[in-house]
Amino acid sequence: MSIHRARKSLACALSLVVAIGLVGGTAANAAVDPSDQDSATTAGRWHTAEERSQSREERSTPVSPNRLFSAAEAPANDMLANATKVSSLPFQVSGQPYVGATLEADEPATCRTTDPDQSEYFTDGDRSVWYTYTSPVAQTLTFGGGVSGAESMVIAYAAAAMSDLTRISCTETSFRDENHLQAKAGGTYVFQVTDDSYGAAPSDTASLWIRASAPIPNLSPATSTTLSVPSTVTGSISKVDNNWYAPYDRTCSEDFETMLGSRWYKYVATATTGVRLDLRDSFYDADAVVWASDGSAPTSPLACPRANQNDPSTYSKADAYADFAVEPGKTYFIQVGGFHFSVGDYVMKLSTYQLPLMTSTPTPKITGTAQVGSTLTANPGTWDEGATLTYQWMRSGGTYISGAKSSTYTVSAADVGTQITVAVTASKPGYSGARKTSAPTAVVAKGVLTSATPTISGAPAVGTTVTAVPGAWGPSPVTLTYQWLRGGASISGATSASYTPVAADAGTRLSVTVTGTKSGYTAKAATSTSTVVANGTLTGATPTITGTTKVGSTLTAKAGTWAPAPVTLSHQWLRNGVAISGATSSTYKLTSADKGKRISVRVTGTKAGYTPLARTSTATAAIG
Repeated sequence: MSIHRARKSLACALSLVVAIGLVGGTAANAAVDPSDQDSATTAGRWHTAEERSQSREERSTPVSPNRLFSAAEAPANDMLANATKVSSLPFQVSGQPYVGATLEADEPATCRTTDPDQSEYFTDGDRSVWYTYTSPVAQTLTFGGGVSGAESMVIAYAAAAMSDLTRISCTETSFRDENHLQAKAGGTYVFQVTDDSYGAAPSDTASLWIRASAPIPNLSPATSTTLSVPSTVTGSISKVDNNWYAPYDRTCSEDFETMLGSRWYKYVATATTGVRLDLRDSFYDADAVVWASDGSAPTSPLACPRANQNDPSTYSKADAYADFAVEPGKTYFIQVGGFHFSVGDYVMKLSTYQLPLMTSTPTPKITGTAQVGSTLTANPGTWDEGATLTYQWMRSGGTYISGAKSSTYTVSAADVGTQITVAVTASKPGYSGARKTSAPTAVVAKGVLTSATPTISGAPAVGTTVTAVPGAWGPSPVTLTYQWLRGGASISGATSASYTPVAADAGTRLSVTVTGTKSGYTAKAATSTSTVVANGTLTGATPTITGTTKVGSTLTAKAGTWAPAPVTLSHQWLRNGVAISGATSSTYKLTSADKGKRISVRVTGTKAGYTPLARTSTATAAIG
């Protein structure tokens, strides 16, 4: 036998003696009779000093997969895949074959606890048998058992592949003879009975018992029960997972204490006051931690009962209460558990008490102009040293302005016609909060827009589009509208940012007025400098002549395309460049006077508001 095992045997003997004293003489390695359990008794003990002095390596000697401990045939439920199926509860079995049990590859077999010095202690099993149970409903499962003749554990897992098994809860000889898990409806759970004995005796047998009860609520912050103050709450942690490891470590500033189990509550404060958490009427040695939060989860501990303030190893029920200050709108979590190894029923009372008042609580003042767009500043005055100040701006005699919680506030359009006030709230640890509201401002006036003088982009001419350039307007965004003017008078329908002058504009002065509007501000208009509108410019093709160039034949003028349509066209026929009297139609019949001469045609386009344009064709060959 190794030194480690010799120490373990001694520890086992010592543990058995302690366990007999703790659980009324029941053998620690025997199957537990559920009817004998008393949730008010101490539920476990510390590991011995000798065991704590062992190294981690001594406590967890590696085990080879599938190592047989005797020549005996392995039990039928030796493998996880062959786990004995538990069909209904309550279930209890003892005297089951165990000699020849093995560990499979990757099989976990470790129960973890924590000693008072916060060092983790791992007990590793060397062989095991398996049981499985599928819960038809949500319920709390309580279980126990072990291996006869050896220090042993029962370890519960959620069903998974061997390499993915995660321990939920466990029992261990002399340390905890029963434990609990919260089963989900339809969830399958496997129970591993294992021991840490190198030797195997022919008489070694396994036992397991499982019973069920209603599921336990509020086991985590996410499922916490909401409380009001004042109130009285009763509950129990007797069937919560009672291993003593995180998150059950007590975390207030006193010497280390273990807090078994956890039931969670939350309280949303409605006023600044003091709250007392009182556990003095509890049936067992109840403990608690009050937590600050971010609104949805605990963040840091605020207070713990003073039950052990004089001696960390003892419990003083007369001091089992804690006082803490709360602020309106903030959420506080309360974690209730067991002091050291105590489990059972608890009574928690919450009540309020008046905190002392601060001495300096001045009335704040507002500086700045009560006008939309202006910034107002709250001057809080001098409050008690250590006080934290918060602000809330209001309109219309006390209506909160959403999000207006800084020391400054920019007046908005919604404030027009109202008066503004600001409330300053002071908080100081251990003191009652205070709130003071300023005098109201003058009635809020509309704001004033800033603007630029608009300009016209482009040279105004009939038929040529020009664009208004408004310049910078503020505070952004500002809605802009346009009105074009002819000689200072509005042009009907000309309300876009661009405008194409028409014939009526020719020779007149064109300008544009830009008007800015914004909710809560007085509308503002600005007009550009006026510019004379020039005539438009026509475009036209060079005309061509068709027909036979002989006396007596008729020639025809083809004017081509002119723009912008419609353009009025006139014709003038020319003989050797000189106008032929009366020849002003689009056709011309050659006469004897044209013989030997060259004929051409001039087409002139006219349109109101446009400068006339003339185009002359190429002359014909000499007329024959």
